[in-house]
Amino acid sequence: MTLAPAAFGGDCFFAIYPATDPFGLRLAVSTAPAAGFDDVYPTNVSGLGVRYTVLGAPECDPVSSTIKGTLNIRCAESSLGINIHFSVPLSMTVSFVTTGPIKSGASTLSSIPVVSTAVFNTGGTTFAKPAMYTGAASGTLSTATCSVQTPGLAVSLPNVTTNAFGSGVGATAGRTGFHLDFTCAQGAKVSIVITDAVSPSNRTDVLTPSPESTAKGIGVQVLKDQRTTVLFGPDAAGSNVPNQWLIGASPDGSLTLPLSAQYVRTGAVTAGSVKALATFTMSYQ
Repeated sequence: MTLAPAAFGGDCFFAIYPATDPFGLRLAVSTAPAAGFDDVYPTNVSGLGVRYTVLGAPECDPVSSTIKGTLNIRCAESSLGINIHFSVPLSMTVSFVTTGPIKSGASTLSSIPVVSTAVFNTGGTTFAKPAMYTGAASGTLSTATCSVQTPGLAVSLPNVTTNAFGSGVGATAGRTGFHLDFTCAQGAKVSIVITDAVSPSNRTDVLTPSPESTAKGIGVQVLKDQRTTVLFGPDAAGSNVPNQWLIGASPDGSLTLPLSAQYVRTGAVTAGSVKALATFTMSYQ
């Protein structure tokens, strides 16, 4: 999650210093980075870190960078008589990054690392300024978990005759219901995508028969509401996965997904056996 950029700006005037002694803004995070990162710092919530990204004006160097311990930014200066005018226009973005396991349930965010600021010159003199981030934070982090209660499910379709598909391509027969059961954190919103295990790139609504199938012209479909066939997608988690759909929320920690499977005619039919394989991937929040 990334917060909206926070604007920061300041004008400094320095007397007597020559224009050849340039100034800069120093941003520093005294907290050590999280393990495995060089620009992500731990918060009070175990497994949750923050990254600070600075976006400066075009006249600043660097224009955009994350803070890796210390970041020195130099911007344009101008001379006003014996005074040096130093302007620092920039914005800071805070991004929350997962750095390790986060316990289930709700956690209270109460602190993030301090980002201190100071103006410095090449002669080594520094001028302390108010901290950009004081370390205070507030928020609630909620995590949801789900477990599958019906792994390795086998669905047996009934024997049917070739005459059942006499109406042509698209004819169906042998519809058989089954269900997937999950145990989830209360209120978890669960999405699912089903993948054709024989042909993972398949995005149609007909599973590819496995090599040991002997029947011809017959495939298998999965239905999610007794009338809508499932379009298959990739074995991937997250949001916006192709052909993923929302199952719903688990009001009391349990969630059941009713499904059904059926034969479907895809071409010229010859008798034999049909076997298809599918996997599913869940995403939840």
